[in-house]
Amino acid sequence: MKSWFYKIFGAGKIRETLLNGLQGEEIIASDEGIKSTLTYKNFRAPGRYSNWKRRWFSGAIILTKKRLILQQYSQPVINLELTDARFKKIKISLETEDTLLFEFEPHLFLENSTGNIEWRCRTPDAKIINDRLQMLK
Repeated sequence: MKSWFYKIFGAGKIRETLLNGLQGEEIIASDEGIKSTLTYKNFRAPGRYSNWKRRWFSGAIILTKKRLILQQYSQPVINLELTDARFKKIKISLETEDTLLFEFEPHLFLENSTGNIEWRCRTPDAKIINDRLQMLK
């Protein structure tokens, strides 16, 4: 289910340079232009705070045998090797049959921050990606 931002503007498209760099890693699943949200709960960072805030965007997800990449629009925001210690601290679940939920504390990626972040992305490959990631936890 592609977002209309993707259909009209190409927002959430995986860049060719990124795909070319991942060819040696054997891509297990990828989807672009997917409806995604970021929810901030009790979030605090220098100059930013929010008790609850949700942002909707068109994104992408890529899972290879070596890494997980989550994109906001066409920019990789999370690009983690599966052996990275931060990966083990992300709670990954299947919220619905087509929605992946990634829950984590922002200080894993943003210094001097607290609270919780929930990243949801809707993809038909949600079960495949979740099953693979659960095996690695």
